[in-house]
Amino acid sequence: MAIRLLKQESDYLHPGSPNDSRLFHSDPSDQVQVWSPQIGQGYVQTIPLREGLSLNIIDYAMHNTPILRYAPERKQFLEFEFRIAGPASGQSTVYPQLGWKMLGVWTTQQRQFKVEVGFSPPNFVPYSHKVIEHFLPQDQNLLYNWADWIYRHQHGYSATSPQAAFKQILSEAIPSPQLLASTQPFANSEILAFGRLWRPMTSEMHQVVDQILSCPYGGRVRRTYLERKALELVALKLKVLAQLRSLSYPLNTGDIDGIYQAAKILAQHLNNPPSVEALARQVGLNRLKLNQGFHHIYGIPPFRYLRDCRLQKAQQLLFNSELTVSEVAYRVGYVSANSFSSAFRQKFGLNPKTWQLQSRNCSQLKMLAN
Repeated sequence: MAIRLLKQESDYLHPGSPNDSRLFHSDPSDQVQVWSPQIGQGYVQTIPLREGLSLNIIDYAMHNTPILRYAPERKQFLEFEFRIAGPASGQSTVYPQLGWKMLGVWTTQQRQFKVEVGFSPPNFVPYSHKVIEHFLPQDQNLLYNWADWIYRHQHGYSATSPQAAFKQILSEAIPSPQLLASTQPFANSEILAFGRLWRPMTSEMHQVVDQILSCPYGGRVRRTYLERKALELVALKLKVLAQLRSLSYPLNTGDIDGIYQAAKILAQHLNNPPSVEALARQVGLNRLKLNQGFHHIYGIPPFRYLRDCRLQKAQQLLFNSELTVSEVAYRVGYVSANSFSSAFRQKFGLNPKTWQLQSRNCSQLKMLAN
């Protein structure tokens, strides 16, 4: 199956009109983009609310042809995302755009419908700090150490501290290398810790999203109303993160350290992992606390986490190494190449051989990276 290679956002999004009949509501100040008919159908509606704050309504479906692309670099951009339909429907998350390039594959024809609240300067830094304040201390340390590596990669020397490196990256949005680069010292599996930021939308979030989509106002009143609702969504997401950070669940700080240690053990022993019982003993937890901790921090049980680690590592090996698909399958702990191919296709939408053949087209990928 042929795969389209997209170099930049303008390859698949074209200027649209606020008069588009598909929009729930609009204003001449809205910025509307529509999907190229060769790629899919749908739109992105960006509603500027005030300096450094925007609201996006995104509704699209892709054609059957897989798309290989690098995610656009939006420096200094913090995004709160609320998915209404499609993959991860009913889920919300938040993440900062720090200038990194990330290889992505689009394959689904399923409709994707979501609302996003975006912060750019001058609101990017203060709201980013608000989000990070709600991280578990272990997640904060991981983020700071990753920032320290990015800083050294870009400058050739270390910042005064990992926290200082992160502050500098927030203020300048220093671009980081590709997340699939072989020089990345942090296992992609460690970044799975931030998967805990994906959480089900609360009933209050659904209600506010419905109010945004059914906004009855126009002009300045519309903008004021949507700004209030956008900030209400953000406050509701931060409330959920605050609840996650609370130690009211049956795990103390030492237990959480044990969960993170267990995750590292699984990531380091992909082809020969310990049993749940042995893993729990190794980190000083019982099986119940181990499972509770993984569900709380990662949102999945330990061996679902192991599977995700295996597939992330496999993707990296297929991208960077000369190993065959069977060798990659064995390297990450799959006895059966067929089972590996099925799991890889389920997660990434392509079978591993197709992914490997396309990713080895170095000249095109280098063009996309520059």
